[in-house]
Amino acid sequence: MPAGLAAGLAAALCCMPAPAQADAEYEVLIQRARAGDYGSALAMLRERVASAPSDRRAAFDRIIIAGWAGRSDEVLAAYGELEQAGAARTAPPQVLAAAAGALRDQKRWDEALARYREGRQRYPAEPVFALGEVGVLADSGQAAEAVSAGQALVRKQPDDVDSRLALAYAQARAGEPYEALFEADQAYTRAPKRADAVRAYVGALQRAGLPDAALRVAGEQPTLFDTAARQTLELDAAAELVRLADMPTRMEAERFAIADRALARYDALLPALQGQGNKEGQSEALYRRARIDRLGALHARLRMQDVVDSYEALRAEGVAVPVYALGDVASAYLYLRHPEHAAELFRQVRKAYPPGLDPETRLKAQTGLYYANAEAEAFDPAGEAVSEARAEQPQWRRVRGQPARQPNELWLSAEQTATLAPLQAGDTPQAQQRTEELVRNAPGHSGLRAGLANVYLARGWPRAAEQELKAAETLAPRALAVEVQQGHAALDLQEWRQAEMLRDDTLARFPEDLAARRLAREWAVHNKAELRIEGYRGLANDSPVVGDGNFGIESVLYTPPIHYDWRAFGGVGYATGRFDEGRVDYRWARAGVQRRVRDLTVEAELSTHGYGYGARQGGRVAVDYDLDDRWRIGASAAMRSTATPLRALLNGIYANNVQVYGRWRASEASEWMLTVAPSHFSDGNDRLEGGISGVQRIYAAPHLKADLLVDLWSSRNSRTDVPYYSPRADLTVLPSARLTHTLYRRYETAWEQQFLGGAGTYSQQGFGTGAILLLGYGQRYRTNDVFDVGATVTASSRPYDGQRERELRIVFDLTYRF
Repeated sequence: MPAGLAAGLAAALCCMPAPAQADAEYEVLIQRARAGDYGSALAMLRERVASAPSDRRAAFDRIIIAGWAGRSDEVLAAYGELEQAGAARTAPPQVLAAAAGALRDQKRWDEALARYREGRQRYPAEPVFALGEVGVLADSGQAAEAVSAGQALVRKQPDDVDSRLALAYAQARAGEPYEALFEADQAYTRAPKRADAVRAYVGALQRAGLPDAALRVAGEQPTLFDTAARQTLELDAAAELVRLADMPTRMEAERFAIADRALARYDALLPALQGQGNKEGQSEALYRRARIDRLGALHARLRMQDVVDSYEALRAEGVAVPVYALGDVASAYLYLRHPEHAAELFRQVRKAYPPGLDPETRLKAQTGLYYANAEAEAFDPAGEAVSEARAEQPQWRRVRGQPARQPNELWLSAEQTATLAPLQAGDTPQAQQRTEELVRNAPGHSGLRAGLANVYLARGWPRAAEQELKAAETLAPRALAVEVQQGHAALDLQEWRQAEMLRDDTLARFPEDLAARRLAREWAVHNKAELRIEGYRGLANDSPVVGDGNFGIESVLYTPPIHYDWRAFGGVGYATGRFDEGRVDYRWARAGVQRRVRDLTVEAELSTHGYGYGARQGGRVAVDYDLDDRWRIGASAAMRSTATPLRALLNGIYANNVQVYGRWRASEASEWMLTVAPSHFSDGNDRLEGGISGVQRIYAAPHLKADLLVDLWSSRNSRTDVPYYSPRADLTVLPSARLTHTLYRRYETAWEQQFLGGAGTYSQQGFGTGAILLLGYGQRYRTNDVFDVGATVTASSRPYDGQRERELRIVFDLTYRF
């Protein structure tokens, strides 16, 4: 009913002249109708009109009271009887207003509008018709006309409360909540005790996103609002806290304060909502709404398991969770590493928000869908999601009141996500190109620089990442993304103290954040003991060089880091083989220390060797030095090297050797090494070996990688009259191809298979050149960052001393941290 209409109709009952037959019972029933007891009065009035059709007061009162009772059918039927009797033209204005209101209640907009306009012509002094016209225009979708008509009323009577309320109603229907709030505030200021003004003001505050203020105003006049209305206001206030909880706070320590307040409100409301009686389903609906809205508060508090548990409880009860809450649930599933469940919910959210409806919510769904698909190893749908997001976001946007176009933050967010797509799919060059372009266009964005550092780390360039992060640090020195990437770079650079400091800081400030937890996990793994086992086994061969039934295994155990830079280690090994001269059993043990600091790794060890001639002591020193991200040089020297051929050991001959190398690693996809290794055998033979080896990736896809391998190796020996294989000079040229296929991958767990094939030549001085053929197949399994095991079977055919020999062997390795 339009503002002021009820008061006008009530006045009509008072002002209408009473007929002679009016009695005390009639007046009592009319007074009870004014108090809200419509049924008794209407029953009496129906009887009166039926027994005395000429009783106009009874007919008029019946229409007015039926209007109060919301009986629009009865109003229109009774008014039709008046029209048939020719009495409608003599009815007071309140009767016509009741008929117009009944038509409005039945959404018969054109007829209602006609009645209100008729009333304005017949009764120009009665404001009820102008007010009703504004309401009908607003209800029928003619928002602009309604607002214009309401503004005309306010201009004519700026202090009239009903005009202000009518305009506020029209503006609310027109989607202008703040303009409506202004008018409702003006009405409330002028009539703070009027029930309709209070209700309109509270409603306007709700629509304007000010539920706390609405709750405060409603609390000042609690008799105007029933329990359900008050609880609705309470839930609105809690929901507003949930929305605020996702916004950045001035201080990190306060980031969960709002979420905690929201959860406290829900914890207080839920028992009351659950325990109170059900009034036409309102209590149940409010209880259901509170449980659904609480999902957002739990999400803001990063209580992700509680989000999922609450959601699944709702689903188990048959509750249809609305789409506005599904984004938080999907995010919780993703946090808990259930990407398939997350993807399904993100798809529902994306479908519910088509392009143009709510760009921010749609982009969040698209971004979440990308992450869910990528983590589920569904890279094609992941790429489609991010491509869709990029296509829908313009780089610039127009803001009302701003003459110049403004950067679109959603575009930047979509582009930032798009840089991760090729990185997670293994296309690091594309990821690098995209991210570097973004950084060039937005050099002051610390998040982009941290993202570029992440790409550089994936490419094996920790120093380049470090430089990028130094620039990001000047922009946002304590940003989580910056510090986390600095921690990863510090680990790669062997800056252990810095890595620990960054781990401690990020985990203390953001203990629930997955990126901070990942850094903490890598630091924890670094601080574990490490067991390495390597071995080989000859399965079949006819080669006198390597021996029959050859087998070798070595295990080395490293302690956890000592004072950051040091590790002690100890290991044992065994190798055996059968030759024409007999069988050799070679056992060795070694112990030493390792020091790892920035750019430098040094190992020194003492060893003991036994191969049938008593225990013999040996030793080894190795140094690796990184010149930069691409160049590394190194050298090692060993006395009684474990690389001495078994046949030489069988004959009591050992070797001391030195190895010097230089490695150039362009990226994770390309690596080349030059090695020179002179050896001196105890029988006087001097061997000089050298070669170039390289790996070049030629294809990369999410689950498939192809590499070309090159092995050029040459040796020269000063003696050939020795019992072990010792050509005067030889040259091996062996190009090969390696195909790596990921059979299964789930977060830190991966299972891969490898295919290897190569063909080359072997040239030996005095014996000519022959072909080398190589085939191999292997598998590797990694899990939980601490366990890595692999085995490869290779079959080869090559000449030795002009005779073709074949070999089938398996090599295996295992690394375990504990």
